[in-house]
Amino acid sequence: MTSFAEHVGSAGKRTLTAFGDSITAGASVDVDVRWTNRLASRLGLELRNKGISGTVLQNSPDATGHPRADNGFSRFQRDLLGEDRSDFIAILYGTNDARHTGAPQSLNHVGFVRDFSAVLEGLLRYGYQPESIVIGSPVHIPDAGFAVGDPEFTGQSRAAFETYVRSVRDLAGHFGTYYAPVNESMQAEGGDALVLPDHVHPNPAGHAVIADAFTAATLID
Repeated sequence: MTSFAEHVGSAGKRTLTAFGDSITAGASVDVDVRWTNRLASRLGLELRNKGISGTVLQNSPDATGHPRADNGFSRFQRDLLGEDRSDFIAILYGTNDARHTGAPQSLNHVGFVRDFSAVLEGLLRYGYQPESIVIGSPVHIPDAGFAVGDPEFTGQSRAAFETYVRSVRDLAGHFGTYYAPVNESMQAEGGDALVLPDHVHPNPAGHAVIADAFTAATLID
């Protein structure tokens, strides 16, 4: 089965946009060890990093009654389809959506799947081929990660968090994109040891595992 890296190598393209939250932006780690930079270097592509810390993917209202600023749905056309549009897109979203508990009737799993689907539909509508897109499951966080941060990001259960992991895999299968098993790889290759003391963000070793998952990503049968 052809990996994402093998596909990129045979396509003769030059640019990659990474789209996501603080993990994509590279919070709390040096630039050269971010998963995005590692991935672009391995693939021989110019990187355009469109990660914004603290964001969720969905455009659903939170407890304020309004969608959270710079959410992925609200900005994907600007950041992925604008003048600096790339040949390939790597999306790592869902960790903050999965952690959020502050508005369960609106900002929830249903909204995540709905708006992630809309983002992928939009990318395909505006000319991307499914094989030009790779999406990764939410990162692994320790149980302690469900008790840190702003109140609206605390109190989630492991079982509820894992539904987002499965949904990203299902979305990759449905839309025909490449799938990077980020959560699964982190759990298999170190788990909690791959996370910084803040209990949420990956450490350099965690970023390496994420980059490995994206490099080896495959299409879902």
